[in-house]
Amino acid sequence: MKKQILFFLLVICFEQGMSQPINLDRPVKAGELTCFPDIGNETQYYYISDKPHLAKDANGKPQFSFLRYAENKISTSDQPNSESDGGGIVHAVVSLEVTPDQIREAQRELQRLKPNAQLLGPVVYKSGKFGIVSSFKDPQGGLSKQVVGLGNAPVLDGQKAAVSIQLTKLGAKILWESFNTTAPDISFTFEMDVRGYRSPKKAMIEANFDQIYDHKAFAVGVASTFLAAEIKGTFDDLVRTGAIKVTQIGEDEKMEAMITTAYNKIADMMFAPMNGTGNLGLNELGGITGGNSTSVLDRATNMLRENRNEARAINLENDNRRTAEDARLRADTVRRGGLPNDPRTGAPRREYEPPTRAGVTPPTEGNTGGNNRANIQDVQMPTFAIVATFEMKRIHQQGIFRIDLNKSTSDNISMRFDENIGDLTSYKKDNSVFREVNLDDPLYIQRELTAMIDGMNATDFGQYVNFVNLRLKKTHQSGDITNQEIRIDRNNFNKEGNNFRMVYGWKGDNDRRKWMDYDYETEWSFFGGQTVKVPLQHSTSGALTLAPPYQRRSVEFQADQAALTSAGVRLITINVFYKLGTTELKKQVTLNPTKSQLSEKAEFMLPGDSYDYEYEVTWRMSNNQTKTSGRIKSNEAIVFVDQVTQ
Repeated sequence: MKKQILFFLLVICFEQGMSQPINLDRPVKAGELTCFPDIGNETQYYYISDKPHLAKDANGKPQFSFLRYAENKISTSDQPNSESDGGGIVHAVVSLEVTPDQIREAQRELQRLKPNAQLLGPVVYKSGKFGIVSSFKDPQGGLSKQVVGLGNAPVLDGQKAAVSIQLTKLGAKILWESFNTTAPDISFTFEMDVRGYRSPKKAMIEANFDQIYDHKAFAVGVASTFLAAEIKGTFDDLVRTGAIKVTQIGEDEKMEAMITTAYNKIADMMFAPMNGTGNLGLNELGGITGGNSTSVLDRATNMLRENRNEARAINLENDNRRTAEDARLRADTVRRGGLPNDPRTGAPRREYEPPTRAGVTPPTEGNTGGNNRANIQDVQMPTFAIVATFEMKRIHQQGIFRIDLNKSTSDNISMRFDENIGDLTSYKKDNSVFREVNLDDPLYIQRELTAMIDGMNATDFGQYVNFVNLRLKKTHQSGDITNQEIRIDRNNFNKEGNNFRMVYGWKGDNDRRKWMDYDYETEWSFFGGQTVKVPLQHSTSGALTLAPPYQRRSVEFQADQAALTSAGVRLITINVFYKLGTTELKKQVTLNPTKSQLSEKAEFMLPGDSYDYEYEVTWRMSNNQTKTSGRIKSNEAIVFVDQVTQ
């Protein structure tokens, strides 16, 4: 009961836009789990739920389906025996969940490492993406790993999420045969954002925005879509040119973490997630499954391929360096008077035996007792290109911006992990899991449409949306009309894995192309009584991505410890005011200087093209009096609140 209450409080903390009180700089591996300590009590830990698997229904059957279809076509004179058209549709529901045994093992290991350590519960992810990766034939005739599907990942332990992919005929053939093996060529790959705090570091971030916006990668303007990995690559280049500087005062081995914090802060000021969370709709992804060759998934796949090639080249060069080092050591040993005795037998060695990569290396010339070979470290092979997508804010920052990291700073880190979909060979003859159809049989033909809410996970939905009504209207060629309506609310959003289905049949639709046409409309009900009706839209797609008219925005409030101490401030309360339609709503965050909580984020909803909000700061002074700033208009991503209004 105690753990359930704690977990409930963590979820409330997440929904209110607060950082979970974990120290991102001090993860511990306990058993199979990665754990983070509480920032205020390092004997209390939270574990990462990083064990994905294919979800199962109440009967134990995997929530997975693979439909392979064929559509007959008339052959041409130059191809008398041509194949039919076709492809495939894969739908999978994935769950993130650790077992009780894994939790108990982690608890035992924690107490062995640190007496009195307690494992309190799971880390609540801020957000995340998960993709499906498989092999497809590249233009050179080989098979290469490609990202073929993308969805919003579950953020709570035990939560489910769904993803659907549409395959070309070749892709469907390859994958269908792959499911005859115990480890099919399809894997889930996750990239999850964890929110917490960085320990104070004696470092300063300095960003010259005039130089940053001049970079060729950002000169394309606000209408472009930027991958998170592309932004990071550009920031790496800007660090090399000096437009972004991280100045370290004294010694600190956490330079990589400081660079990550710098990138996060600058990116928050320059970019906003596409569709609220950085996830594009299925129609915008395209490319891999047939379509525009410059799509987002193609760019992510190309980036993954380039990163892997770069890693292979580095590791090959390392192998050559190790070989050269082994030869130099052998020659040096001979020059010094011959080979030493074999420590296993006591007999003289006949030839030099280089140590393994994990072994101990002998002294090197000019550095007796040193270990040049051990310093040659391979790089890890990348498993997933970052596919979160962003758009540049229309309002550009100017001048030089500085952030002092000498305080507990809220930040995000990315956790990445992968898992094979698992052995499904026992279901290959189950028509409800693996099914093949020919679309040219009018008696059985039906059109199944998949709808999903874009840019929201279950927590977002429950926090901002009452319900969504989706209405389908199909006018058949016979004159008949099919009307369907589904209601998506908090109760069925997570239960259905954000996967809702509608269907219409064949009613005299002899023109197959026109049979694909239909119309739909949506009506959104947001908290606060605001209702938005999106007009009737035309579509032919088998998958509908329903983008909300309001998107999630984020603003971070920061304060300087020295300034607050000088002014005699004990507590800061910030109220953020924003509007959904004509209704004004409010979010509240608190900074507590006595606990070194000097930065916090507030998240709220605004119209898709707006970043304007108002905020009011209240300072509680050491004499228990309060001072207020009054309401201030802003559109900034980071606001400093350490200048007390007189």
